[in-house]
Amino acid sequence: MKAPTAIEVAAAPEIARAAYQEAMTRAGMLAGKIAEVHAYADSQLADAAAHDDGAEPDA
Repeated sequence: MKAPTAIEVAAAPEIARAAYQEAMTRAGMLAGKIAEVHAYADSQLADAAAHDDGAEPDA
């Protein structure tokens, strides 16, 4: 299996976001709650990026 390209890595969050949005919509979640979930996830990702020291995670 080849390593992902920088473009693929950059696109991954948006692909995941779209997949989760579709799943939440199909499950009947209201649009306002979907937006709330996305806002919370965006906040968590921003926090994680801000605290990323570049070290490998513990295995």
